[in-house]
Amino acid sequence: MSHFIGSTFGFGGEGGVAFFFILSGFILSYAYGEKVKNKEFQHKSFLRKQFWKFYPLHLLTFAIMIALDARLGHYFHWTKLLANMLLLQSWIPSNDYYFVANGSSWFLSDLIYFYVIFPFLFLFLMRASRRTLAVIGVIILLLYACLAASIPEDLINPLLYASPLTRQIDFAIGILLFRLCSSNIGGYLRKQMERMTPQQTTWLEMGMVVLVIIAFFIYENVTWRFCCASLFWFTMPPVLYVFYETDKRLGNITRLFHTSAMQWLGGISFEIYLTHWIVMRITKSIMLSCGIDIDNQLLMVILITTPVIIVVAWLTKRFFVQPIYSRMALS
Repeated sequence: MSHFIGSTFGFGGEGGVAFFFILSGFILSYAYGEKVKNKEFQHKSFLRKQFWKFYPLHLLTFAIMIALDARLGHYFHWTKLLANMLLLQSWIPSNDYYFVANGSSWFLSDLIYFYVIFPFLFLFLMRASRRTLAVIGVIILLLYACLAASIPEDLINPLLYASPLTRQIDFAIGILLFRLCSSNIGGYLRKQMERMTPQQTTWLEMGMVVLVIIAFFIYENVTWRFCCASLFWFTMPPVLYVFYETDKRLGNITRLFHTSAMQWLGGISFEIYLTHWIVMRITKSIMLSCGIDIDNQLLMVILITTPVIIVVAWLTKRFFVQPIYSRMALS
């Protein structure tokens, strides 16, 4: 929705990025934490599987976007193309590198780094004392606040929004959230939630929706230096925590997440993410050629383009991503 609407709904992009970085830290901890603790985690095998899951699709979307740009006479310097192709663009502190070709791929640049550091960061954050974590957390927040308040405007996006070194804070928060769920405090909170009726669970879920809405209004009134990332360190973790803990108790919102349609969409969400820019660009071009004023027909653009994005994502996973992954990663 952020990409449909544009800069007037920047909250969707920034909030979504923060949520999924935090979710990544939480999900990796949930899925592999015990293996890491027991020294059974096969890091190289994990990295190889993740590589074959996303990199071929990255190259495909990269090539398509380059072709579309060339058709319009738009060309990029080879260094920018190389950085994007190798998923190194987020390490270069310049706005000129992030949105070359398929702009969404900058997210993968950060994600690769998180995959590499995961077992080491997980062990440290799970074993460190609360006092140590508190001291480190205060120091990081102070340093981040100083950085956010002092850097030039043109470096806000490269250093605060996209840089793997600053966004690893989001990833670490996800791991710490898992630590909370695994702790005695988490166990106590879980027992309290288990006593809730389905109606009470629904109200709690609705409270998390309200929290996101409150974050939106805060976002609208806070400088981008702080709302592009750090605002969501305090608003997204409670949302993720509550929906994780209420998942088995099925409030009304969680019931929606458990429907077959939502489960199916979740299964192609990664393909939706990497292909949606291409589909939006092509469908908008076709609509313009048909005389549709896309600037003033946002609802029509959304209603036409969204189903196409979903179909393309499914076809991409079914006939491109899965065959390559099955042959290369699982062989």
